[in-house]
Amino acid sequence: MATKKEMYELVGRAVVDAEFRKKLRENPEQVAKEAGYTLTAEQLAALKSPDLQGLADILEERLPKSLGHWDWR
Repeated sequence: MATKKEMYELVGRAVVDAEFRKKLRENPEQVAKEAGYTLTAEQLAALKSPDLQGLADILEERLPKSLGHWDWR
């Protein structure tokens, strides 16, 4: 089971890394495993949530604008 901190790390990386986000969307269990995390069914469902995916897209679009167009990648 991934800890709360590890889940934040996965989601945080997805927000700032479009390629990682794409991979996480396609196969969250495998991506988490490659990162060294084992997910519960509940954690896996949370990562697959359309709300979470949409939030990552919105944050990636808005954060660079609010930080002077700093490139996060």
